[in-house]
Amino acid sequence: MMISTKGRYALSTLIDIAKNQDENSPVSIKEMAERQGISLKYLEQIISLMVKGKLLKSVRGAKGGYLLSRDAKDILVGEILNAAEGTLAPVDCVRDGVSCEKSASCPTFPLYKEIEDAIYSVVNRYTLWDLVKSSKA
Repeated sequence: MMISTKGRYALSTLIDIAKNQDENSPVSIKEMAERQGISLKYLEQIISLMVKGKLLKSVRGAKGGYLLSRDAKDILVGEILNAAEGTLAPVDCVRDGVSCEKSASCPTFPLYKEIEDAIYSVVNRYTLWDLVKSSKA
């Protein structure tokens, strides 16, 4: 399993928003793109995935932008990566909602399932707030 650029940028984008938002002032996508050195067009794609994953909400208007949909302490890193990547499963047969008629007799299925469980065990041990705190160091 390899986290793509999209996944890495999704994490850095949500960290940026958590650090720069306040209750009445959403974070401008243009300012985020400039701070992070990401093209506006690519950042729009990432933001769209985060909104679809219900991690961000948009605020329209002249002073519009994006806010976290929940407190950073309540957003798991695994949620962010799932929204960006689709899944962190190492192979399709262990993904949620995918059934393989051979899984009961497949000698490699338990290995793949254990790898997936280990990945989610790590990424779901951390919240967005944990990453925000460590980025201040």
